[in-house]
Amino acid sequence: MIKYLGSKRALLDQITHLMSLFPELSSIADLFSGTSRCGHAFKRLGRQVFSNDHNTYAYTLAQCYVAADRELIEKDAIRLIDEFNHLPGSPGYFTETFCREARFFQPFNGERVDAIRNELDCRSLSPELRAVLLTSLMEAADRVDSTCGIQMAYVKQWAKRSFKPLKLRMPDVLPSVSAGPCSASQLEAIEAARQMTSDIAYLDPPYNQHSYLSNYHIWETLIRWDQPEAYGVARKRIDCRERKSPFNTKRGCHKALSD
Repeated sequence: MIKYLGSKRALLDQITHLMSLFPELSSIADLFSGTSRCGHAFKRLGRQVFSNDHNTYAYTLAQCYVAADRELIEKDAIRLIDEFNHLPGSPGYFTETFCREARFFQPFNGERVDAIRNELDCRSLSPELRAVLLTSLMEAADRVDSTCGIQMAYVKQWAKRSFKPLKLRMPDVLPSVSAGPCSASQLEAIEAARQMTSDIAYLDPPYNQHSYLSNYHIWETLIRWDQPEAYGVARKRIDCRERKSPFNTKRGCHKALSD
């Protein structure tokens, strides 16, 4: 999975152990799903998982790691990943914005991202299969970036990993679970809480004033593929200035979590 600030990778054993103490509770709502590392672990436990996140890249990760079922998409995903890995590069918005105007990726890898992402939009795919391929591309780009883990800035000298060629891999998509179909949604957390019914609520809201949209704006642009107006050295999406959450404010976070 992608590098992510606040990832619960080191805590997964403890979190899933707590879940295992209550086998009678079969459904879990994850309202701030992020990379879906936790939702993926909950599904592996055999629970029915309802993942939610308001960012498009996180919603896509949840479609891949929570909503998609391996037995339905694996064959087609492996075939398409192999096909996309053989596409030649073709420079476009991604290369210009994140490899030339900024230096998050080497241009030869940016050109591959442009080519694969454009080709992906030319295919008629189910939402889950599309999400698996987008996740594969996002994770491939993450393995060859030149950052310290967030996209607020890039490092002064190229990171060693940035010289490696971008290569797609099959994400670890899980099979379906007997507890019921898992799902992903893209709502504000408070609205998701109003709509969801589950045995367990897993809440992992933001920690400070920095939004995850700003921290991972490149992934939002990669998934939405909307060629937004960009600003600053990091070439952030212009809506990083506009999309604000009460969970990122000292005054608003307590009321938002209570709601």
